[in-house]
Amino acid sequence: MKNLLTGLVLSAALVAPAFATQPVQLSLPGNNLPAGDVYGLRATVLYGKTTNVTGLNVSIFGLSESQNFQGLSLDFLGANRVTNESLGLKLGIANWNDNNATGADIGFANYTGGQFTGLQWGALNYAGRLNGLQLGFINGTDRIEQGIQIGLINYDASGTFVSKDLPVFPLINARF
Repeated sequence: MKNLLTGLVLSAALVAPAFATQPVQLSLPGNNLPAGDVYGLRATVLYGKTTNVTGLNVSIFGLSESQNFQGLSLDFLGANRVTNESLGLKLGIANWNDNNATGADIGFANYTGGQFTGLQWGALNYAGRLNGLQLGFINGTDRIEQGIQIGLINYDASGTFVSKDLPVFPLINARF
């Protein structure tokens, strides 16, 4: 009996981390149903905040926030915010990455505070450091590491391909 009890306790301890990840979650202001990280589908109505999301993230009329995101995010009349690392495709009115992002951000406004690697396509695009392509009316970065900006106004604080003293250049700017 003692061996059976010990075996059950060890089994429960090994399986417990699996319950911390949810296959489906509904996020509402102040509530995640059920709580925990998401590995599957997450739907947000108005506002939702979850630490880690891997899979499909759907936001309706509001802000969907996570610390780390991997997958596809579809935001209907809403915005997507990732405070740490983002990997994947985000489609929405606004895509907001506090730190680094890799993939594609397609929306009216796209912002990445750290390094962006991939495609930003929108009316307004900003990346702290750019490795990739920005397509929009106004594109901005602190530095193009390797990439191209195509738009009406292209801003690179470290200078353009024409001159390091000229931070703005119309139509196209690049560095390789």
